[in-house]
Amino acid sequence: MSWSVLSYGVVSPGGMGVDALSRPWLPTATQSADGTRRHTTFLVDREAPDLKRSQREPRLRRASPLSSYLLEAARQALEAAPGVDRKKTGVVASLFLGCLVYSIRFYRQLTEDGRRFASPLLFPETVFNSPLSHVVTTLGLGGPVYSQVGDTSSWATALRTADCWLTNGSAEHVLVLGAEEFEPHALDAFHAAGFFRKPTAVSEGAGALLLSREGPGVALMGVADGYAFHSRNAANGAATRCLRNFSEEIPILDTAVGWTRTIKIPPDRPVVENLVANPCLAGTAAFAWDTILAAEILKNSATPKSLVIPYWGHTHQCAAAHLARP
Repeated sequence: MSWSVLSYGVVSPGGMGVDALSRPWLPTATQSADGTRRHTTFLVDREAPDLKRSQREPRLRRASPLSSYLLEAARQALEAAPGVDRKKTGVVASLFLGCLVYSIRFYRQLTEDGRRFASPLLFPETVFNSPLSHVVTTLGLGGPVYSQVGDTSSWATALRTADCWLTNGSAEHVLVLGAEEFEPHALDAFHAAGFFRKPTAVSEGAGALLLSREGPGVALMGVADGYAFHSRNAANGAATRCLRNFSEEIPILDTAVGWTRTIKIPPDRPVVENLVANPCLAGTAAFAWDTILAAEILKNSATPKSLVIPYWGHTHQCAAAHLARP
């Protein structure tokens, strides 16, 4: 595997674009849906001009915020690589919770008002595939399209899918997308899952990585995934097996948040500080941001020459990717 990282796009609580990841974010103390707890959240400005531009698209007038995040991140990546043939560009999205806002709104209507009053206009937006259908139609993308739903580390699976498409010729370029939207019920779910055992914040947003068979700059050299664990005690062993795929001399980007900070990187492995302003629980969006920041580090500094970016899954697997300067 050796695919060029042509460009990327970012939608974050700090604003739009890569620079927004390292700017201070404004925290909000958000109350959970059941009203029993408050937690620190970092929310995207949904009234930002770039997002409002997306919402003017006719098919996005009733779309979930997740659709706007994905569309804007993908648009940034494509506009930064104007020579890309969109008809030969595939898209794979990695999602953790998906269209949470509209799903909860629809099922609240169903359970509180009755089946007769559950809006059929909302239901299509509860489907995991709907945001990506908006993206490819609006941007005129003609390659293969795939939405993947899983653990937060499924970002690595999306990179693996892009590798398959580029290898077998299904696409000449692939947009890899990760996104998360926030709804107060998420705080209840994360608390029940034990994600808050270590101090961490919750965020929303999106990231896009445009991969190509050829091109200058940083390259995706490999992905290691499928190192599953069934308990948190077993996560350290899975992480160790995963990292053995890469030379011990390659520095590792620090991507741990929340309980995954308990996963121990072998002490002899060099570690590079993550530049994201507010490390947080943001589903696959966070791992998209980590990958983009790693590419920026390699692009703008003489050392290191390559980086391993771990994707610590919160419920299922450990995975990692290797980026390097050519």
